[in-house]
Amino acid sequence: MLTFVLAAAPALAGGTKSDVKLADHVLGPDKAPLTIIEYASFSCSHCGTFYKEILPELEKKYIETGKVRFIYRDFPMNRYDLKAAALAHCMPSEQFYPFVKTLFNNAGTWLANPKPEAVLLQYAALGGLSNEKAQACMDDEKMLDAFVERRAKAIKKYDINATPTFIFNDSEDKIIGAVPIDTFTAAIDKILASKK
Repeated sequence: MLTFVLAAAPALAGGTKSDVKLADHVLGPDKAPLTIIEYASFSCSHCGTFYKEILPELEKKYIETGKVRFIYRDFPMNRYDLKAAALAHCMPSEQFYPFVKTLFNNAGTWLANPKPEAVLLQYAALGGLSNEKAQACMDDEKMLDAFVERRAKAIKKYDINATPTFIFNDSEDKIIGAVPIDTFTAAIDKILASKK
């Protein structure tokens, strides 16, 4: 679980609000009885564990069967999280989750590189984003401010101070950390049973 504080992006430091609207990226049907919102940061190893070990199981058992709608939201902890988040949001929508999974699966590689942004650009190119567009995304201060602003709102609304944090049906339940799959299934099954 990753916890620490991100300094405000340039415009937010002066109290300016971003006019960029960040889209939610969703797995599963809109009418699923349970919505889980994940707040994650790309430099968080526990978030990576969730994507490698837990999400595939949740996808098979709950998302693909229409029981769960899963939403990923960035909760950046540092400047590289911000840059990676911007790239992910600039990817074509069908490439968003594959790109997110690539970032988590290879976090040890790109974060350990002396020039992480160069590696991020290579990953974006593999996902179909031109180098020019990718660089523009990483340098878009309004978008970066929007991530910081959304992070601040999540802290206020859901008391989030670590990643990953999972919010079930707008606070019906909350899981912090990459807990075992059994913890997720118990929480999900309890909520689904209450909807019948």
